[in-house]
Amino acid sequence: MKGRVYVEYRRLGFFAVETADDDFSIIEVRNGLPSLEDELIGELNSLGEQQLYNETTKEELDVSIKFIHATLAEAKNYIKGAIRGK
Repeated sequence: MKGRVYVEYRRLGFFAVETADDDFSIIEVRNGLPSLEDELIGELNSLGEQQLYNETTKEELDVSIKFIHATLAEAKNYIKGAIRGK
């Protein structure tokens, strides 16, 4: 599945990725850092540890997918909660 980085909080490595299904997946990046508008390819609709390919920068990303099928509001709230340590 293909997605596009839509929201980022680089300091903690959390990103909301808009998927081809018009919803959002929240990823925590362990290795590598995408940027806004980067195109990512991989299992964006499966929770847990995944490897995604950043088509924009041509690099592999090790990520943990934390939340799937989120609305934009849910995605932003999840990232805000992560910032606050919740």
